Amino acid sequence: MRSPARGRITLLCLILLLVGSPWGQDRVEEFYVDHLDSEMTRWLVEGAFVPRWDFSSDAYLDYAGSNMLVVQNISVVLLLVALARVMSWSRTRGASGWGRLLVAGVLVSEIVALLRWWMLDTFVEGLGLSTAGLRQELLHAALSFGLMAGVLLALLTVGLPRVHVNGAAGATKALFRPRKGVAAMTTPQAHMPVGSMPGDVTRYLCAAAYVDEGFADRVVDGVLADEAGAVAPSPDVDLVAVSRHCLAAQDLRRDRDLRLTGAFAVVALFAPLWLLFPAVLLSAVTAASRPRPSLATRGRRQPGSRVVLGAGITAVVVVLCVLPFAVALASLPVSGFASWLFGAYLAGVPAVLASVGATVFAYATVVRHALAVDRLLRTTMTRETFTRQPPPSVPRRVWIARRLAVVKEARDGNVTVYSGFSPFVGYAQAASNWSLAVPLLPADETPGKRSRPAEPEAFTVVELVDHVREQLRSVAARGGVGGTADAAAKELRSLTVEDRVFVDGRTIGDDPRFMSTNGLTPAARLSAGAVQEIMLHPTGTVRHHLAVHVPLWGGDVVPSVFLHFSTEGRTLHLHCGNHVLGPVDAAYHVVDRLRDPLTPERRRGLLTEALPRTGPAFLGAPSRALRQARFEARRTRRMVDELTAMEHDPVFDYGARLSVREMALSPSYHNYFQVVDAGRITAAVERHTLAAIREFLDARGYDITDFRSQQQTILNQGLIQQGGTSIIGNQAIGPGSSATQNVTRKAGPAATAGAEK
Repeated sequence: MRSPARGRITLLCLILLLVGSPWGQDRVEEFYVDHLDSEMTRWLVEGAFVPRWDFSSDAYLDYAGSNMLVVQNISVVLLLVALARVMSWSRTRGASGWGRLLVAGVLVSEIVALLRWWMLDTFVEGLGLSTAGLRQELLHAALSFGLMAGVLLALLTVGLPRVHVNGAAGATKALFRPRKGVAAMTTPQAHMPVGSMPGDVTRYLCAAAYVDEGFADRVVDGVLADEAGAVAPSPDVDLVAVSRHCLAAQDLRRDRDLRLTGAFAVVALFAPLWLLFPAVLLSAVTAASRPRPSLATRGRRQPGSRVVLGAGITAVVVVLCVLPFAVALASLPVSGFASWLFGAYLAGVPAVLASVGATVFAYATVVRHALAVDRLLRTTMTRETFTRQPPPSVPRRVWIARRLAVVKEARDGNVTVYSGFSPFVGYAQAASNWSLAVPLLPADETPGKRSRPAEPEAFTVVELVDHVREQLRSVAARGGVGGTADAAAKELRSLTVEDRVFVDGRTIGDDPRFMSTNGLTPAARLSAGAVQEIMLHPTGTVRHHLAVHVPLWGGDVVPSVFLHFSTEGRTLHLHCGNHVLGPVDAAYHVVDRLRDPLTPERRRGLLTEALPRTGPAFLGAPSRALRQARFEARRTRRMVDELTAMEHDPVFDYGARLSVREMALSPSYHNYFQVVDAGRITAAVERHTLAAIREFLDARGYDITDFRSQQQTILNQGLIQQGGTSIIGNQAIGPGSSATQNVTRKAGPAATAGAEK
């Protein structure tokens, strides 16, 4: 839990303790007496008496003072703990978030009121508790306090970072959170396959749409539905295919959520408080069916048949244990609303049947969905079948077709319209940067060499960029220098070179070069003439870079080198930025584990894995179904607001804010040699680039002595020190230098240095 959440939970507890303190209760009682004439005000104030606590039993009846004091204080502690837990699990977002917190506040208040009533009846003699008193407690004080507590929870959770539960209710996640010490002995990355063939990364991201609900939702909401924003590039990824699969995955889940919502509605209709039963039942079954920790560290094993059998026996035992509880509820002296709320009517039979039936139906629905996803992955997402499959169909809506066309244009375009500070959206953070400044001086006449012209031959940045581009392409075409067949040479055959223009999305509103005439989205491609004009005049927020990409490991690792050339007076400036897109999340590689047909062991694994997912899916289904039903209305309203903002704001931001490829980055590399290969390829591209520049300047009669010196520094140490302090390995360069460095495991999507100063 983050510190802001802890602070607000502390504030919640302090507020309730202050209201329930003797001083606070005196103020509440005075206010209550002054407003006896207003029934609504009196009803609301009754809730303020619920958190009452004290150190002395003088305020209670003499014959039961001490026991009543203990019961009341225990009830307050239960209230504080339960509300604090609800607050730590929840973050409000829209009307559905407020509604969930109101319901949670009422449920907590009513349950604690029942427990308090039971403790009073059991441990305090001579109170003469009556049915009317219990009804008064539940329908007045407890209900009033629950509503006020729900509002207070909602107000205190506004603005907190949202808890990502993949579409499930936050409070349910804790019931199914794996216990410490029971997790696998090795990390998922240790056993996951790695990419190896071209197109693997596109296949992994298409599979991510089905195995990660959050990924598909972010692609649809953040990329497709953002019709006014540009689309970030994703090297070696077919964004159109990924977008189509995300839409198809949402349609597949919509059917599941509608079924679960129907089961949820049945239980809510018969007995709302019995909605907690599926969570309790599934939590117990999940804990009982969890396989013993495996001693195998070199692979994964599927659960045995005993696990499935144990889950079934546990479910039967839990249901049998619940029957006496239902009978006890039915014997409570309640009627009307309270009887419906607790399912105490008709001996509790309708409540038990509805909740047990809904739980079984929910589990069967989740299993059915899991089997459908598994079948889809096994038959269409393997390396052998993926390229032969037709793209999935998408909803026939005009805006979807138009947006997919924009995505395709961005995939093939040469313009990046970015939002924020860094222009390199879609390529991960920079792993390293270096710059050099070369004085353009005439070369000295050297004995033994060909005569040079008196004045060096003038050139433009366009000519230099063309030369470097052609040299790099020739390197890729022949697979390395001299046609060598080493690993680096072979990997360079996948090298691609492109001209890419970067422009700030807040500065293009009045620039006809970037504003598309046939839609709201900025243009994704400029003509060759426009690109050359930007090369010659690199000013303002529009800059040209020669982008070099080398997809490795099936596109799972993509080193990119961005070269920016410019001339100022008699000086050539070059800035080089090295970026490395690391592998996608290990969970998306699961498709390389699947084999067709479905084996009995894999089927048992799916049955077991569905248990912890059923509770969150069941309780979160209504909110997900409502969100899906309101998607079109929400998108339309967003578009109207964006159009209005375009008219009112002269610096409207058209930039891309979300990169599909970066969204899927793994927190660590899956194989040591992925890091090695990325570094080797980056160094090779730098070496060929510098050689091409040296050849270009030398052929035109420029002195390359200073350039050679700087080139040697770059190739040997990876930087040029021009003031300040830099650390290389365990060496410090620059005035007042010092270096303390701990080298750790290479980690992070950008393949950064992995060292802490």
